[in-house]
This record gives sequence, C-alpha cells and structure tokens, in this order.
Amino acid sequence: MERRQFITRSAFTAMGVRFALGASTLGLAAAQEGCSVWTDIENWVPVGEAAINSILAVLTANGVVIAAPIQAIVSLIEAGFTALTAAIKEYQSTVPAPVGALQKIETAFTDIVNNFQTFLISLNVSGGLLAIIAGLAQIVFSTIAAFMNQLPAASSLKRTLVMSATAKVGSTTVPVVPKSRSRRTFKHDFNSVLSSSPQVGVVCPASAYLPVSFWERF
Repeated sequence: MERRQFITRSAFTAMGVRFALGASTLGLAAAQEGCSVWTDIENWVPVGEAAINSILAVLTANGVVIAAPIQAIVSLIEAGFTALTAAIKEYQSTVPAPVGALQKIETAFTDIVNNFQTFLISLNVSGGLLAIIAGLAQIVFSTIAAFMNQLPAASSLKRTLVMSATAKVGSTTVPVVPKSRSRRTFKHDFNSVLSSSPQVGVVCPASAYLPVSFWERF
C-alpha cells in the first residue's frame, strides 16, 4: 500500500472510531433519559425533592423563617415522594400490575401536589421573592401535570387523577400548563429561574442550584 493511501485510510479509520465513540456516548445519554414514563418519574423524584429543598434555601436566604408548621408540611411532601417511588416499583413488580397499584401512584402524586400547594399558600412573600418562588413552583407543577397526563387509565378506562390548571403562591394565582421535561431539562429550567434572582433583588445561595452532571450540560 502506498504511503499516501495508508495515511488517508488511517485518517478515516480514526474518524470512524471517534464517530462510533461519540454515537455510543449519545446513546448512553439518551438511555439515561429513560425509556418509559415510570423510568422518567423515578429518575425525576430525587430532582423533585432537591427542588423543594432549593426553594427552602432561597426562602431562608431571604429572611423567611421556616416555622415548625411549614416544616411539617415539607415532611409530608417528602413522604409523598417516598410513597410515589414505592408505588411505581410495586406497579412494575408483576405483569399485569397488582390490583390497586395504579391508584397508589395517583394517591402519591395527589399528596405531593396538595401538600406542596398548602406549603406555597402558607408563604408570606412579595415582590421579587414572590416572582422567583412562583416561577420555581410553576416548573414543579407543570412537570408533575405532564407526568399525570402520561399515566395509564384506571380499570374504569377513565383517568381519575386531575390537576388544577392554576396554583397559588401566597395570595397570587399562577397558571399550570403541563410540560414534559427530562431530568436534564427540569434542572435547566429550574436553574434558569434561580439565575434571574439578582435581577429582582433576591438572594440565591449557590446551594439552591440543582447540580448538573457532565452529560446534562449538553
């Protein structure tokens, strides 16, 4: 083989290896996004819990005292996330799914939404802080609403879980439009709201930002 041909073929071979590695990496990243609504929800649960802690961090950094009654509500929200994960695992444990497993998932979602709504209504915030908390709440609610819309119908062939088209933060009503988000997209949208905090005079501690992995940066 002539030297020129060897160099050309070697270059193409190297490019092919790099392309294959890149494709496999993208495939792995795509697989991590989840291949079903159940995987998507399970992947999101820790992020949803982190989002609640982030909101608490922002409130605390801006002088809002998290009193015992509010903390009790937060504990109920966390219990809802735990119940949701357990219910999904039970639902996936056998085929067909155990009787009542879907209803447990719906109940867990309902508990999370209702307790999160109670938490938000209890807040006495205004101005820029209200705008930031409302923006973060919208992302959480709209993501949950999209998950709810993807749940299979119950045995009656009618989905029993319905989420309100609005939510309240303090005395302010905000719209809730379902939006499907991957874990990566949720973090991006959530952190984008946080990054606007200085513009409205709100303190946002570094701990409030949801951590983004190397692959989630792309």
